[in-house]
Amino acid sequence: MFGGAKNTEKRHVCYSCKEELVFETKIGRRDMCPSCSAYLHCCLNCDFWDPNAHNQCTENQGEFIRDRAEGNFCGFFTFKSLGENVMSEADQAKAKLGSLFGGGPTPSASKPSNPFGGPSPSSEDAARARLDALFKKK
Repeated sequence: MFGGAKNTEKRHVCYSCKEELVFETKIGRRDMCPSCSAYLHCCLNCDFWDPNAHNQCTENQGEFIRDRAEGNFCGFFTFKSLGENVMSEADQAKAKLGSLFGGGPTPSASKPSNPFGGPSPSSEDAARARLDALFKKK
């Protein structure tokens, strides 16, 4: 790059060891990661790979490939690139679940009520009191 130009090169990482890769030429079928020796031209490094898609590939013309980690001859292969703030799909799913289920106390859980009056007991005591009231003999 010349002078003060910004670096606009795409960044890539190995699917196996997560090491950042720098390459000047097109990736060949037998090229391997210098850190872990995993194949680079494989489905797991491809932008079209999606474990939830039919044949695990979002490219509808791609042929079925049995071993996704093996180097292959797929003509649609496009090395998956990283953005600056890209989270993996698993991390995105965990974040969504956390916001749904573990995103903090709900308003009703933050102030447990006592069905019998008086000061509010802990949530365990309140649950026990509701259970006892439910099965109370008359």
